Amino acid sequence: MVTMDLIEACRTFTAVSELGSMTLGAAASGVPQPVASRRIAGLEKRFGARLFDRSGRGVSLTPFGQDMLASAKRLVDLADTMLLDADRARLRPVSLAVPRSCTTRDLAVLTASAKSGGFSIDIHPAPPARRLDDLSSRRVRAALQAVPEADGTWVVELGCAHRMALAGPVRLAALRRARSRIAGAGPELSGKRLRLLVEDDVSHVRGRLRRAAEVAGLLPHQVVMDSSDPAAVAGVLGEGDLLLCSAAEAKELGLEWSPLIEPELKRGYVLAATSNDDAAVLSEFSDEIADCLAGVPAGTRGEDVLAGAPGENVPAGTPVGGGSK
Repeated sequence: MVTMDLIEACRTFTAVSELGSMTLGAAASGVPQPVASRRIAGLEKRFGARLFDRSGRGVSLTPFGQDMLASAKRLVDLADTMLLDADRARLRPVSLAVPRSCTTRDLAVLTASAKSGGFSIDIHPAPPARRLDDLSSRRVRAALQAVPEADGTWVVELGCAHRMALAGPVRLAALRRARSRIAGAGPELSGKRLRLLVEDDVSHVRGRLRRAAEVAGLLPHQVVMDSSDPAAVAGVLGEGDLLLCSAAEAKELGLEWSPLIEPELKRGYVLAATSNDDAAVLSEFSDEIADCLAGVPAGTRGEDVLAGAPGENVPAGTPVGGGSK
């Protein structure tokens, strides 16, 4: 069995053979001469033959030592290569899939905070389905996964954005077609559509919204899952429709935002990773991750970081305490 003692003994053996001196070989190996002598003696005992002929002028390889030198060099080179690979693997950035809605600045703050702690993150913005697929196929090592609000470590309140200021909180029933306009402040919403961003193309948001729309008397085409975020925003700017989004997203788009109160909808997120180590380290940056998701802080109720077998999605961080932003 190859042990570290055997590797270090072979390292000393090769150094002594190259320099022809026990003293110089010990110095090259970074050990005192008595330690080098013990290592050589230990190798000779293990191999059952002498490696060196010793004389007053130094040491020289025996025929047996000459035969063993090439193997010793290969073992030392292999060990050095393995140590180098270990350093590279340890320093390799952790690839983290995040929502596309995360701003460049917030992601930069997260990356800088991690780097100051000796940890590198490689950011991969992607929609929810792609984040899940990338994690399960190990194209990334961690991801912020979209989950129902009740299961989330972080939650983001959703509301309605419009090109004009809204009179107040929005109810889906306000989009129901009416024969005549209802008097009141704000833009006319009757018959308008509610458009969804790609980030909300998940069953726990899209499905719940469509069920609520049906109850409110909206027509099926009034809840729209556009093919892209620009297409959804174009419908708001060009046709006066509403956009389901967070307050931060509305601000980024230059739109007016109001809460959606019937129904109340929130995005939920958990940190998922393929290893205990990645989950534990990333969870140390919970505040920065909350900012990336729209400035929603993590709550205080919850459990320690969990991690499963490699390849499993691992929830991490502290679950929210049930309140909304």
